[in-house]
Amino acid sequence: MSPRQRSELYRLGVGAAALAILVATGSRLVVRGEDWLLVAPIALAGILALEFPIHVGLSQKVSVASAVFFAAVLLLPAWQAAALVGAVQATDICIAAVRKVRRSRERPPYRAIAINILFNGGQAYLSALAAGLLLSAAGVSVRNLAQAADLLVIACAGAVMYFGNVFLVALAIGLGTARNPIRLLLSTQKLIYLQFACLYAVGLFAAFAVVRWPLVPMLAIIPGVLVYHSLKQRIELDKEGMRAMERMADEVDRRDPYTFQHSQRVAVYAHAIARKLGLSPAEIELVELAAKVHDIGKIRIPDSILLKPDRLTHEEKRVMDTHPRLGFDILKPFAAYGKVLELVLSHHERYDGRGYPNGTIGKRLLLIAQVIPVADSLDAMTTARAYRPARSWSAAIAELRRGSGTQWNPTVVDAALAVLSQEEGAGTRRPLRASAVAS
Repeated sequence: MSPRQRSELYRLGVGAAALAILVATGSRLVVRGEDWLLVAPIALAGILALEFPIHVGLSQKVSVASAVFFAAVLLLPAWQAAALVGAVQATDICIAAVRKVRRSRERPPYRAIAINILFNGGQAYLSALAAGLLLSAAGVSVRNLAQAADLLVIACAGAVMYFGNVFLVALAIGLGTARNPIRLLLSTQKLIYLQFACLYAVGLFAAFAVVRWPLVPMLAIIPGVLVYHSLKQRIELDKEGMRAMERMADEVDRRDPYTFQHSQRVAVYAHAIARKLGLSPAEIELVELAAKVHDIGKIRIPDSILLKPDRLTHEEKRVMDTHPRLGFDILKPFAAYGKVLELVLSHHERYDGRGYPNGTIGKRLLLIAQVIPVADSLDAMTTARAYRPARSWSAAIAELRRGSGTQWNPTVVDAALAVLSQEEGAGTRRPLRASAVAS
């Protein structure tokens, strides 16, 4: 059974389990007339929140819906809250599928859509149900908190709901990519777990507000909206700083006509290689981000060395070899680049330990840190310099094979050859096609 088939079977299992529990407890889902004044606004708020998430990266996003869903668990009986959360999550997947089909104008992949609806609704249902049943078992209700210990139970319920949700999703991804789900969970949640904690706190505050003012349950989303806009502004500021660094790196490349757009090409190659290696979406994003700024330290290298139309002397090379450390120092004050600093610093390290600036042996470096050296070398070999012409793709690929196990990590070289060898035989350098990146 392939990883994809295992993932599909698992997601079907989660959805089927949730659906079976929902059907078996259908008699507990009866909503009294006055309760609709609470259920309907929560459902509407949840759908609206899911429609307007904040994208914090290529594979990560934060939605105010987390606050709405936790408020539902605190305000409604466990079975009703879980059914509401699962239904809202499934509805959002349906809306996204319809929008995508309309945009592509292609025949809908009904099987994939059905599995996504079933799994996403199911994992949301099970996570909310677990949190609600914990509150019920402890006899804790937001409507009549008796002691401070009740807040600890509520915090535990929030943790159960959050980690249950992200673990079920991480396990689906792990089965589909043959990766450790725990490692995936940790790598994808590092950036946003604090924001989710704040949103769950907002959900608690909103539930208190609704208990005090039952006729205005829409107040449940007002604090969430404030957090949403605050978080969005922070992320936009981070993105602006990152764009500024990337523009600065592009200017470094522009100083030398022979390296124009070098960093952008390295980013394309690194992205393709990282995907072939099976790295997680978060790791692929880090590699691509680091590649875009890997040579930014050259901005502090004198023009007399950087633009010299001949080979460098020993002393000049020593100065040039400081640019990874200089890039590290330039990026260090920026929090957005905290995770890529080591990738920038090590992009000239070798697998046999004869690289610079630290002479680190490749086996001691993370696999993710050994992608850019291959991508960087490939572009350097296939780009003309003032003192030598560009090599052909076939010659560059042959050099990668020769250096596998000495200059470069063999696993990374194999991945590079798999996605880039389609360019071999062209005789002249051509841009990497989008199909290669998506492979």
